Amino acid sequence: MKVLRWLDKHFEECIMFANLWIIVCLSTIQIIMRYLFKNSLSWPEEMNRYLFIWFAYIGLSYAVRYSCHTRIDIFETLVPKLKKGLSVVCDLGLLFFSVYMIGPGWTVVSQLHASNQTSSAMGLPMYVVYFSLLAGLVLMLFRLAQKYILLLLAARKHKKEVSDG
Repeated sequence: MKVLRWLDKHFEECIMFANLWIIVCLSTIQIIMRYLFKNSLSWPEEMNRYLFIWFAYIGLSYAVRYSCHTRIDIFETLVPKLKKGLSVVCDLGLLFFSVYMIGPGWTVVSQLHASNQTSSAMGLPMYVVYFSLLAGLVLMLFRLAQKYILLLLAARKHKKEVSDG
């Protein structure tokens, strides 16, 4: 049970940390190869690009989990009472966007899988790269649902405590 709780809190962080660590290592190797040995490798640049794409889409879920996604907060600053309502509106926008984008994303991934398109330097199937969008969107939907389920449970618990006490 502790492992599941830890994963719940740190899943996105672990994936993003691993991606960033690999990007730094591959970039260092590429710099050493290019400047010390005068011979660069063909695949690290491509791999870094794809890892960064995965990093960005998993970051969507992380941002939703900690409510740190980019937004314009002028209304929240001018009228602080609107903060909770605007947060719900923002989350609904993310929900509708995610649900809408899953369909086209699935279509693209399916087409790439059927065409067996691969990347030029590594020969990596391109559907693996494009699947990052679907993974990010599904994780974001999961985190949105989790956020509101936890809020409802906390409200229910508070209501019960008030009625009992």
